[in-house]
Amino acid sequence: MYTKLITNQTNQLLKNITKFWHLQPIKCLVRITNTTYSNLDQLKSKSSFGKEVTTYCNNYKETLNEREYSDIKNAWNNKETSFESYETDKVNGEYVVNANDEIEGDENVSIKNLLYDERQDDIMKLLNSCQNCAELNELVLNFDDRLKKEHVIQSVILTWMFTSSLTEEAMKENLLKYLLTCLEPYILDLNINEASCTFLYLRKMQVPKTHPVMCSLLTKALDSVNDPLEFVDLAALSQLAVAINTGQDFFTPILCANFINRVHKYIKTCRTREDARLLAICVLNLQPLIDDEILNSFKERISILLQNGVISANCPKVIIKLLNMLNIGVWSHKNAAAIRDLLAALKPCIKQLEDNVLKNVCRIYLYHMEPATLHERLAEALEDLFNRKMSPETLAYFVPFSEPIRRNALINTFKTFINSSEVWEQSNSSAHLFSALRALKISDVGICDKYWNGVLKELNYASQTDIGQLRFLRHCHRYMHFNNNLGGTYRHLGVEQRLSQMAITAIEYDIFGRIPQIFARLASFVFAYGHTPHCLKKYPNILLSKVINMAEQFTPGDCFLISRGLYISLELRYRYHIPPLVNMQLAAIDSVLASCAERYANISEENQHNLHDLNLLVRCLSNRKKKFTIDSIPALKNSVIYHRILAKYKDVKCDDLNSRILKDMAYNFTATNYLAPEILESMFEYITNNYEHIAGDTVEKVLTCAYNLGYMPKSSEPLQKASLIMLRDFNYMNGLSLVQACLALCFYKAISQELIDKVFCVNFIQRVENEIQMCYSKATYPERALKLVMQLNRSVCLDYPECKVPWFQQNFIEAHMSKKPFHESPFSRDVRKFLETLLQDDSYFRCNHVTPYGYQIDFVIHFDRDKKAIKAPMETTMLHRITKVAILLLKLDSFCENDLKALRGPDSLKVKHLEMMGYKVLRIAEHEWNSKYMNAEQAKRNYLKCLLQISN
Repeated sequence: MYTKLITNQTNQLLKNITKFWHLQPIKCLVRITNTTYSNLDQLKSKSSFGKEVTTYCNNYKETLNEREYSDIKNAWNNKETSFESYETDKVNGEYVVNANDEIEGDENVSIKNLLYDERQDDIMKLLNSCQNCAELNELVLNFDDRLKKEHVIQSVILTWMFTSSLTEEAMKENLLKYLLTCLEPYILDLNINEASCTFLYLRKMQVPKTHPVMCSLLTKALDSVNDPLEFVDLAALSQLAVAINTGQDFFTPILCANFINRVHKYIKTCRTREDARLLAICVLNLQPLIDDEILNSFKERISILLQNGVISANCPKVIIKLLNMLNIGVWSHKNAAAIRDLLAALKPCIKQLEDNVLKNVCRIYLYHMEPATLHERLAEALEDLFNRKMSPETLAYFVPFSEPIRRNALINTFKTFINSSEVWEQSNSSAHLFSALRALKISDVGICDKYWNGVLKELNYASQTDIGQLRFLRHCHRYMHFNNNLGGTYRHLGVEQRLSQMAITAIEYDIFGRIPQIFARLASFVFAYGHTPHCLKKYPNILLSKVINMAEQFTPGDCFLISRGLYISLELRYRYHIPPLVNMQLAAIDSVLASCAERYANISEENQHNLHDLNLLVRCLSNRKKKFTIDSIPALKNSVIYHRILAKYKDVKCDDLNSRILKDMAYNFTATNYLAPEILESMFEYITNNYEHIAGDTVEKVLTCAYNLGYMPKSSEPLQKASLIMLRDFNYMNGLSLVQACLALCFYKAISQELIDKVFCVNFIQRVENEIQMCYSKATYPERALKLVMQLNRSVCLDYPECKVPWFQQNFIEAHMSKKPFHESPFSRDVRKFLETLLQDDSYFRCNHVTPYGYQIDFVIHFDRDKKAIKAPMETTMLHRITKVAILLLKLDSFCENDLKALRGPDSLKVKHLEMMGYKVLRIAEHEWNSKYMNAEQAKRNYLKCLLQISN
């Protein structure tokens, strides 16, 4: 049987294995190394497998490299479970949906009738009437000579039911041994439902897979599945898939290769909610073998069932099962639309969900940020949960849904938790406390120190098992994000030293140092914070050598992590001076990361570029473009590949946009000043088409991005929708986001009167001031927030005078100008010199003029009716007879990165407002002024004459 499987389907299996390795390299390694040899040797011991298994073993062993296997086997022993949970971590998430948490079917009272009707005979009635394992054991022994296969199988199921209440483990073991002995003669008579169900519950009770009965049950079930002429019920298929994955000691792509055709057929005929639930179980457990065609087909079927009302709030357990299947880390970014629709279907029953289910739904919603209509219901349900069960975990869930006005009370609750020794002893307390700390944006150094002191204590007392399973890697991830949120101003050297020590040890001596995806995470932290010998002079040599050796295996995500670590190190340790050796190391690492980007850029046209990977690569290259130079000369290779990767946005199809991708793209476009009109228009269309689902925070990111780039959408409808979304989510958004969104809407002349009234009132101004008082980064946040408020006030005063909003920012402008003394740049000095020559009197123009609304103008010149320059008039009555000319000197960053004729939003708004104040605005771009053709004799003088329309 298995010889035929291997020989007839070698090509297909290799494709599946290759795909599986690409998607889940670590999981694949775990399953191969932990189970391959032991499984095969154990299976060969069973005579019923015989020659087929021997051939299977020999063929499979030949595909493994002996040296690689021996290294990996020793290192990976007993590390599977911890890494499985880490592997599905989202970039921003502390709470992870482990695929194995939901691989079983829902356990309920109907389990007794799973296979047989209790009215089948008297013995079955007696079996089902048992209340505990002792009664079952006595009954089985009393009817020893009358037990049929149905009775034995039912006894196995009942034993599993009573397992949780067993006080004597020996009784269960003895009963199982006896039932296995009774079951062996009937194995050939079992149908697929009986074989798969029995195998599943025996696996749950940890009966060794090497037991002869277990081997025979598996063989019987697989033979049925592999026989195309035999009917296999969907329930049996799901039970068998769960059983094989339970314990994770089988190599699923080999054993379950023939499951896929049956799954595909059942997807086409799926009509009921039960079918959908069972298919979700199958797809989740067969994930390595599921391709895009099957996944998309299943999502289409789910959509039909949702539209027809088959799947609705009346079956929340089915929806949760589907959500957990769609949300696993491997493909969650592909399933955002389906996840959104399923979450929306849960809305009527949110308050009726069990506590753990509610937390699960919150995790999924917070990652995907859709649908927005669920936010209020979740906030109410979580507040009720928090009031009933006040703990660090419930606090961590509630904070992201709480209104800003409750922040002070929640901070006091957090202080109580962090000072409690009992809280720190609870399971996973550091993760819950961190999520709350980060969501509350607490900048109090004392509170931060208490949290990281607790983490340091946890690290110092960590067992060798925990260290070997890389549990500390989550603390690395948290610290890097926390440090970043505080603008690099917060440091806990004790935590940095301990984590760096653990990370470099794992890199040097552990198998994790040989796996690219894990090495990238470990190396990122060591790159960032150092604490290694000679860290002020160079990076550790082992990091450089491993980066070079693994160059061809890095994914875009790995490249981003490494570049992020380098960026932090250049900010913290090499901000003012980069040692020569570090420059050489950076050149080598940069070459590796650029080669990965080139490899991605060379993807054939048949394969559409993945927006998720593209966003990661752009962020990776942005980190390097900002900070990496050799002898103060920007790396040309980086610049070329950087623009090449950015250009890939034009090739992307935007059919699968979602809120997370929107935010990532908006961040990248804002950070790079890259203008992609087609993508931006698609983003605005998404706002229009998904008004009910998209949240205010996401809309604000899109508006700010478009305003920053000066892009004008084709229609005003998305702007109107955006204004309504701001009103809808006004109480949940932070003040800075609301101000930024309103400024962008003012630029587009799309802000509503109601929104203006809500922003320019005492309560909102007080809300912004409170945020400034309790902000993360005291060095930059307050000034940024106040400056944006000033810009919004100015824009409303000029663009919406009918709203009668007073101008109350003059004191801020004067204070800001006094702190920032005027510094004349070489560009300004050169233009001034030519103006003096051209006008023949420096009193005919003003330098660095400041308007009443705080706009700074480089040069102001007054012309009379005959277009002759005159001195600035003292009387306002003469203003109607003269022309005020404002000359703005525009640097390179005033234009979009890829279009030097496209003026960015803030500068466009400035031009518009100056024109409203009566100025004729002329612009001189620095890149044009310093171009080669302007170096010709009299070129600059003639350029200014033409610009100012001066005849002589």
